[in-house]
Amino acid sequence: MKLPVFKIETREQAGGLVLALSGELDLAGAPELTAALNEAQSGGRALTLDLSELEFIDSSGLGALVRFNNAATAAGYEYSVIAGPPQVHRAFVLSGLDQALPFAASSARS
Repeated sequence: MKLPVFKIETREQAGGLVLALSGELDLAGAPELTAALNEAQSGGRALTLDLSELEFIDSSGLGALVRFNNAATAAGYEYSVIAGPPQVHRAFVLSGLDQALPFAASSARS
């Protein structure tokens, strides 16, 4: 059985940038995500983080997102998050991060 590989696809979208995550975000992928988020923020363009194709996230991935959110908030950088499938979004709900991160209203799941 082949394990899902974590990938980040970067797309241009209406004056901004989309980082679309897929596969499994765990300890191995967290540094790559951190680097991609920091690069996106340093460009100063609008950012959307799309989790719709993510299959799994662990505490390492959640931690990377919390650190980014804290830095973005301190810098006044606004971004949005598109929720992942139920098994991924559940980690955000259980940790309370569904209320702390800027999830797009139309895609928030319980």
